[in-house]
Parts: sequence; structure tokens; C-alpha cells
Amino acid sequence: MALSTRTTKRLIRTFLLGQASVTSLVDDRIFGSHLQDSDAETTEFPLVVFALLSGHAAWDTAVQAQSVEIYAFSKRSADEASKIYDAVFGAIQHERLSVEGISVKALISEVQRPVDGYNSNVRAWFSRGRWKYSSSE
Repeated sequence: MALSTRTTKRLIRTFLLGQASVTSLVDDRIFGSHLQDSDAETTEFPLVVFALLSGHAAWDTAVQAQSVEIYAFSKRSADEASKIYDAVFGAIQHERLSVEGISVKALISEVQRPVDGYNSNVRAWFSRGRWKYSSSE
């Protein structure tokens, strides 16, 4: 499996889905892209969103490094959003991401502590941190 944006999203999401400390709070509501405004009314909260930012790949694409923002959203409270973010942090901080059936392996580490806020488009509180994701095949 080649290193691709799709593979990166699949690895992060599948790894997080295997972490009971996270899924006990958000079930399977872990998304590799932001919700559209129209989704906010029909999507169940709380949830986790991760967004891939800039990065680079080696000339042969066997190694990649990317910045990732991870958001924890809650319609209940900012405290719940922080609790979810803390669960994600505990599950993946400086962890080697490895999932059976996905040949890509990665290391992920937080590089910017979370900021809290309120997203008026989805009407939910969030806690967002920035991460460094390094992968190889």
C-alpha cells in the first residue's frame, strides 16, 4: 500500500478506533475531515476530527512527514471536549501507529498543546492540538 493521504487517514482513524479510552467517549465518531455546516444538525456528538495539513514526502514517497490537527468536539461543554482530547492524547502521544492489514507505520507526537474554543457553525465546543505525523512503508 503506497503512502497516500487516504492511507494516512485510514491508519489514524483505524488506530483510534482500536483505543477503548477514546471510543468509550465518542463511539466510532472519528472523522478524517471537518463536518460541513449542513452535517451539524444530523451528526451525533461528541466526536473527533483530524485534519491533515502541510507536509512533505521523500522523492520515492517511502517516507512522509505531515502536520495534523486533532479536534475533539462536544455540544455539552468545553470540559467534555477537553476530556475527549486528553483521551486521544493518552492513546497516541509518541505512539507507533501500526494496524494489521495496513503496511504503513507511523509515529505521531503532539507539537502544540490544545487550544479551546467554540465553533458557531456546528454549535459545539472544541479542543484542538497540532501533531507531527511521520510515516514509512
